[in-house]
Amino acid sequence: MPQFQPVPSSFGALKDQVVVLTGGANGIGLEIVRKLYQAGAHVVFGDIDEVACQAAVDGLKSEIPSSSGLFFLRTDVRRYEDNLALFKCAYEKYGRVDHALSIAGVTEQAGKNWFDPKLDLSSVTAAPSTDLVDINLTGVLYFARIAAVYLRQGNDGRAQDKSICLLGSVASFKEQGGLFVYQPAKHGVLGLVRSTRKFLDRAHGIRINTVCPSATRTRMATAAVADVWAAQGVRLNDPRAVADYVLTLTSVPRDPHVGNVTGLAVFVEADKGWEIEKDLDRCDASWLGEEMSRNAAKIEAALASGTAWSDPQ
Repeated sequence: MPQFQPVPSSFGALKDQVVVLTGGANGIGLEIVRKLYQAGAHVVFGDIDEVACQAAVDGLKSEIPSSSGLFFLRTDVRRYEDNLALFKCAYEKYGRVDHALSIAGVTEQAGKNWFDPKLDLSSVTAAPSTDLVDINLTGVLYFARIAAVYLRQGNDGRAQDKSICLLGSVASFKEQGGLFVYQPAKHGVLGLVRSTRKFLDRAHGIRINTVCPSATRTRMATAAVADVWAAQGVRLNDPRAVADYVLTLTSVPRDPHVGNVTGLAVFVEADKGWEIEKDLDRCDASWLGEEMSRNAAKIEAALASGTAWSDPQ
């Protein structure tokens, strides 16, 4: 698996670009907002924590001299209208949206085990909360759908680079015991990239990628999680390092090794990154078998971007 290196020198390409993102008040999202603002991008971000949002805006404006715009809206990503309002805000202020980053997410909390062994025939009748799915997957689907429309406005000739980056997880592709709802939701994020990458590129010239970090030093990494990683001698990610991978995928439209930078999934552990999708494709026959690999390739080619059969004229 080839190591994927961040390219901080490319972040300057985001100067004067208009970027919309969710989850910008804390953790990885806050570091992304910081780096975008430092690069001179116009940033419109949303988060449910208004107090932290305001503190982020006030702190960054006092810390970093910049003529760029920095705005936030209280955003509950579970609500379609809130996702829509975020893009409307950016479009009304700047007349365009260049890049869209879906960073908001939550994970399981102690005492809220979906498969609680204490469940019995009585307690199982009460439906559990769907917040984890709604925030980590449904909200991402809402975000990507709206982003695809706003990004293509005024770019019929495809002269401008447009991109979407979704925050996945190591749980998007590797077993993570105990993450009973978070894991399938994050599988869905990687599935969303796989299902849209050809369509968005061919139909609208929009790139879409995902960054899939292992445990990172944010509020989601509880003491129990940190202890597990430490016991195995594996460092937690620094949120600033994860932010660098997101901004690299956003600011680098083409790469000499992979060509058009779209449809990639960058796994990040201990601040080091590896792109997994290209190598997974290359070793397809090894794990699927020669015949099934050939058949799958033929079907994939026939389906192409999906528009021929999913949206017939």
